[in-house]
Amino acid sequence: MDTKYYKIEEVATITGLTKRTLRYYEELELIIPKRTDASYRLYSEEDIENINRIKELREGLGFCLNDVKVILDLEKDFKRIFKENLKDDIMINKSINLIKKQIISIEKKELSLGKSKEKFKIAQVKLEEFHRTKQEE
Repeated sequence: MDTKYYKIEEVATITGLTKRTLRYYEELELIIPKRTDASYRLYSEEDIENINRIKELREGLGFCLNDVKVILDLEKDFKRIFKENLKDDIMINKSINLIKKQIISIEKKELSLGKSKEKFKIAQVKLEEFHRTKQEE
């Protein structure tokens, strides 16, 4: 699915913020929109979600922009750490499943070897009996 991008005018209308405010948020690195070759700003859906999050923190909860930056940075770090841990968990689960498969394979081989061992013991006993009877003759 292609990402849809919006021009600054559209984002201002969607979010209810001024273009100047959007530029200021960019100066503070609260948002980092893509740029065209002609340096026009292009905002993704994710950028708009972030802008709305900034509005919520500012207007709804009364945080200053410095605190908003700290909160957003912490949220980004949390998401990154969560993704890394999720990847680690996935790798650990794959390793566990691989080990379980190896254990099952080894158990099957042990069972097969146990059956073979029993057959060889029976053959050994029969050969020893045959040898004894032959010597007694």
